Amino acid sequence: MEITKPLLTIEDPDNLHLCFVLDDKTYAFKAKNVLEVTTLPLINEPQKLPEYIVGILNYNDLFINVIDIRKIFDLPQKNYELSNKIIILKGEESLIAVITDEVTDFFTAHPAKIQRVMGESFNNIVKTFYKLNDEVINIIDIPSLEETIKKAQFQENTTNYKDMFPHDEESICILQKRRNDIAKIPAMNLDADIYGKDQYIIFKLAEHTYCIYSLFVKELINLKNFPVTKIPYTPNFITGIINLKGNFYTVIDLKKFINLEYETQEPPQEKEGKIIVVESTELKLALLVDDIINIINISKEDIDTKNDMKLDNMFIKAEAYINNKVYNILNIDKLINDKRLYVDASS
Repeated sequence: MEITKPLLTIEDPDNLHLCFVLDDKTYAFKAKNVLEVTTLPLINEPQKLPEYIVGILNYNDLFINVIDIRKIFDLPQKNYELSNKIIILKGEESLIAVITDEVTDFFTAHPAKIQRVMGESFNNIVKTFYKLNDEVINIIDIPSLEETIKKAQFQENTTNYKDMFPHDEESICILQKRRNDIAKIPAMNLDADIYGKDQYIIFKLAEHTYCIYSLFVKELINLKNFPVTKIPYTPNFITGIINLKGNFYTVIDLKKFINLEYETQEPPQEKEGKIIVVESTELKLALLVDDIINIINISKEDIDTKNDMKLDNMFIKAEAYINNKVYNILNIDKLINDKRLYVDASS
C-alpha cells in the first residue's frame, strides 16, 4: 500500500518558527503568533511617542504600535528602505508590528534541541536559541517583548524616526498605497447560508475563464495583502506558504500547475493576483489565480459534462453556457487528488 502525505504539511505547528534577519544575524518568532508579513508602509506618526515605537499602523481597522526592534537590541540605526518587511504579531495582550530587514523562511524547532541563553541577552527578550545547519537562530520571547514595550511607555523617545523613511516623491507614493491597502484587508468570507448550492466563483487564468463550486471555497483574498514565504526544494508550481488567521496554506500557482503559459515572465508573487482558499481533509490550499470576477448561479441544466482528454488535462470537469459565454468548471476532486501534491512517506 502506497503511503503518502501532503506537500508542506505543517506537522508540528506549535514549534514552527518564522525567521527574519537584522544585519548579519537571524532571529525568529513562533509562527503561531504571526498574523501577517507585509512590506513597509507609510506609518502614522503622533507628536509624542514612547521609546522604541516608530509610529502607529492602521491594520484591518485596528491601530497597533510599530516597533523598531533594532533599537531594543541596541543595534546601529539604519534608514528604512522600501524593501523592509513588517511582521504583525499577536501577543498575549496586544498586537505588535515589528520592522525587520528581511523575512527568510520557516523552520520547525525540535523542543529537545532548543538551548537556553545564559545570562541576559538582547535586552532579555531572547531567552533561547536554536542551531540549524550550523546557523544560530535567536528565538524572541513574545511575552518578554510585550513587557519591554510596556515599560518603554514611560521613556521619552530620543530618535527621530520620520527622518529614517524615504523622502523622494515616488517612494512616498508607494508607502502611502501600502498603508491604504493594509488599513482594511479586503476579504470575502463564503457563508453557506448566503451562497447556495448552485453558486460558483468565476476567476481568470490567462485568457481562460474558470469557475469553482462555492461550497469548496473557504475564502477569497488578495495576494498583495498576504505575502508568500518561499520554501526551498519544492516544485515550481508551489509559490510558498501563507499564514491566514493562524492557519498555514500551501500556495499553488494554478497556471503553472495546469500548464497554462504566462503572458509575461513576471513572478507570481509580484503580481496583483487573487487567492482562492480551499480546504479538504488532507490539504489546505491557496490557489493563486489572475483575478476573481464574480459569483454567479449556474443551474444543472446549463452544465455540459465533457469526456475530452484535452479538457481533462486542463482540469476542466465540465462547461457551462450562460448568455453566450463559456465557463470552464474546475475539477477540484482531480486537483486535490493529484499525485504531485503528495510525497511518498514510506521511506
